[in-house]
Amino acid sequence: MRKLYADSHCHSNPVKGMGADKISKLFKKHGGWFIALVSLPPYHYGLSEPLIDNYRKLVEIMLLEKKIVIENSLSTSLFIGFHPAEIDEYYRRGISLEKILELAEKVLDLLVEYYRNGLINGIGEVGRQHYSTSPARQVLAELILLKTLEYSRDYDIPLHLHLEQSGLITIKSINYYIEKLNVPRRNILIHHVNYDTGYWSEKYNLWHSIPAKERDIEKNIVEKREYILIESDYIDDPKRPGVSSYPWDIAINLEKFIERNIVDQNTVDKIMIDNIVKFYRVNPP
Repeated sequence: MRKLYADSHCHSNPVKGMGADKISKLFKKHGGWFIALVSLPPYHYGLSEPLIDNYRKLVEIMLLEKKIVIENSLSTSLFIGFHPAEIDEYYRRGISLEKILELAEKVLDLLVEYYRNGLINGIGEVGRQHYSTSPARQVLAELILLKTLEYSRDYDIPLHLHLEQSGLITIKSINYYIEKLNVPRRNILIHHVNYDTGYWSEKYNLWHSIPAKERDIEKNIVEKREYILIESDYIDDPKRPGVSSYPWDIAINLEKFIERNIVDQNTVDKIMIDNIVKFYRVNPP
């Protein structure tokens, strides 16, 4: 039986890291068939100035990465966003919150244009800081999140949300926005969840992606959830190798659990194939 694996959230950096070519080839050797490529903030690619033109250049870099993955015979979806960490980074550089909001709105408008033209497949990461920051910067992140949710509703755009991991509190908050704004629930993926946040995501019928670390997979996968995905969240930074894990760790760890009868092949196939097809709207392998 052919065993196939998917990574629901992976960063690539052809400027400083391995890039999509090496990542996809190595993942394919372990049975990889799909990678959701998610951009890092533009300054990770040497685009240091917070200018809308640098976000256009970021999109061009990532479109080439997407093309390379497809040429290596893997399926892929490309997500580009305005990460909440960008707020704090730009603020530290002396840029006002008003100017950061103005930039974020321009970036979102640009990404919607790329999505409607079929070049990117979703927006992400967007959301709230998972670390301590100032109340004003938290509110700014919330404003950007709300605007992104509105675009998701208006243009049926899938999103990768980066949020604090506070279990029920996090999920009730996002669920409130989804219901009040009439956002299609199928568009929302809460990425890199801890156990409690993933548990409550399932209760609210929200897609959620768990880290590929062995302990995280084992704790979550035995519950046979309907809305679960698995991600490496690989950041492709040679200064921080393996953070948070590698795409092929998904295959290695799942095969361990199959061998130990912790999970059966049907459950793995559902997560690695069926759920990927449903959320990312891609053709099955």
